[in-house]
Amino acid sequence: MTTAVVQEDAVWCIGVDVGGTFTDVVLSDGARVRRAKAPSTPGELGRGVLDACRLVAERAGTTLEQLLPSVQRFGLGTTAVTNVIASRTGRRVGLLTTAGFEDLVPVARGIRTSDNGWLVPPVSLVEPADIVGVRERVDRSGTVLTKLEVADAVAAARRLVADHGIEALVVSFLWAAVNDGHERDAVAAIREALPDLPVSSAAALLPVVREYDRTQFALLNAYTSGALDGVEELARELAARGLPNDVLLVHSGGGSLSVAESRRAPATLAESGPAAGVVAALAACEAAGVTEAVVGDVGGTSYDVSLIVGGNPSRRTRGELMGVWTALPMLDIDSVGAGGGSLAWIDPLGILRVGPRSAGARPGPACYRRGGTEPTVTDALVVLGYIDPDRFLGGEMTLDREAAVEACGRLGAAMGVGPEQAAWGIWEVATASMVRALRSQFAERGLDPRAFTMVSVGGCGGLFAAALARELHIGRVLVPELASVFSAFGAAASDIRRERSRAAGLVLPADPEVLRSIVDRLTAEVTDDLAADGVAPGNAQVGVEAELRFHRQRFELAMEWSDDVGEDSQAALRDRFVGEYSRRYGKGALVSGAPVEVANVRVVGVGRTVRARLVPRPTEDDRDAIPSARRTIHRGNGYEPWDAGVVRHEDLRPGSIVTGPAIVEAADTTIWVPAGAAARMDAHRTLDIEVDR
Repeated sequence: MTTAVVQEDAVWCIGVDVGGTFTDVVLSDGARVRRAKAPSTPGELGRGVLDACRLVAERAGTTLEQLLPSVQRFGLGTTAVTNVIASRTGRRVGLLTTAGFEDLVPVARGIRTSDNGWLVPPVSLVEPADIVGVRERVDRSGTVLTKLEVADAVAAARRLVADHGIEALVVSFLWAAVNDGHERDAVAAIREALPDLPVSSAAALLPVVREYDRTQFALLNAYTSGALDGVEELARELAARGLPNDVLLVHSGGGSLSVAESRRAPATLAESGPAAGVVAALAACEAAGVTEAVVGDVGGTSYDVSLIVGGNPSRRTRGELMGVWTALPMLDIDSVGAGGGSLAWIDPLGILRVGPRSAGARPGPACYRRGGTEPTVTDALVVLGYIDPDRFLGGEMTLDREAAVEACGRLGAAMGVGPEQAAWGIWEVATASMVRALRSQFAERGLDPRAFTMVSVGGCGGLFAAALARELHIGRVLVPELASVFSAFGAAASDIRRERSRAAGLVLPADPEVLRSIVDRLTAEVTDDLAADGVAPGNAQVGVEAELRFHRQRFELAMEWSDDVGEDSQAALRDRFVGEYSRRYGKGALVSGAPVEVANVRVVGVGRTVRARLVPRPTEDDRDAIPSARRTIHRGNGYEPWDAGVVRHEDLRPGSIVTGPAIVEAADTTIWVPAGAAARMDAHRTLDIEVDR
């Protein structure tokens, strides 16, 4: 039992990331960062979080009860919303829309998403029978053509509850982004008549053009509205144990929200964990002086990819999210089912596949000895020799190599090969899936990967990063010391970020006074949001963005803008849009003299808060690291195994150099430095790998 007293003048921050297999936690006092991992507890989010927090408190020489009253920042990245979407276990949702437009959601504007190579309509979160049209009509200019009878909306809501058993209701009328009067009246009346029914207005949540995207965003919020129950219970438990501040949840845009605000728009947490990883990767890039980077996060269930361009993370305002199309503003993260817990299997055509199914925390990979029998990526890494079964999690957890061999052997028998060859096949298929995700990110933006640095994140990331970089001719890889818990670090390091958008529909040059009124209104709303989250005015920064397109074109490009909306500023904005459009799609895609339209205006507010930081150490002279052991790494048929040196991460100092082929073993991750590559530890204890020396 520890009896240490927490240092009173330290700025304590805790960051937690609840993953599919492990719950990661970091604890920072401004000078040192400690970390821990505990098994996730599906269905009992709070228990896994508290277990991990107790463990990291012990490593700081104290107890959780002694520590919590001194914690000034508690950040949480959670898969609660992600799991509801992925497992399709959300609430039954009803939809009231403009009569005559009941098929808006089922038709889905002709959008198609990929499902195992097939193009299919996006997942619908509302059954066609649960969609009811109400007589009302507003045109694109906001003029009321048919007045809403509020009693009709209330009667329709009552029928959906009584006859269809809906658990949440969305009201989304045509052109409500321009004039939301009918939506406001309908929502207010239904809430009064049915006070126990969660009712939301699509225009209030996201007042932008595109009925389908706006409706889908509101439906996703209603569908996931029960996902935060466990999070709220955890927040109450932490407060009861002495946490003096609110828990801040990482949202899909890479910022943080209070639990109360997250309850209003839970869908914004759909990519919470991966977004936190990008926030942490930004910190690593800033420390290394890198402005162009690709972030690859290998977690327990997926491989998540995102880009940092010009020192800023790539963002998108609409797209596919686990088969669901939505207008969710978020970091542009692409995910494939190729994590450490992803299951390997043979499809009906006899082809080896990896993912998207995962062994999760229970039963986990076969080598965990928790009842799992199917081979996973982790089992393959054990069989090939990349992971030492006796030193997993720094020796806190011993893996069963024989169980991994048996699982891979059963898979191999179906293919007519041995366990090592089956494991190598799993490695190659998982790597190929990751490479496809990486290439897609670069190709969609017309970017050359050779100009980028790869930042490796996640527990398994360091074993794949160098191989992936070689496939894309990327010459440099960064593996931060906290890579395996980087999403947890990001949860402790993200700023509060609030966004407000509004439809504009103005062709440039537009009336500056009209634009000014939109910008001023959004700025006031965002400023109020930040103040409600406890951000002092001096710590708030507000910026303006415009979503531009050629007039009546289908999609927009988001461009940064100033709050100067005068004619000169509008002309400069138009020129930047045309230049970026030409760069992305080619000069042949431009039409001379085509008018440019501001479809939507967005104001983004960022609030600086207490947060964890990467702390540099003194750098020593460069010197070669001495391996403490040797290990055989198996490869595919026709290749001799590698004889790799094994170096312990804790033995390295800034300036240490590891020459491949070599394994670097840390307490919670393993890093592969392939033949022909070399890694140098920098002042922040990041391994900087030169892939082709």
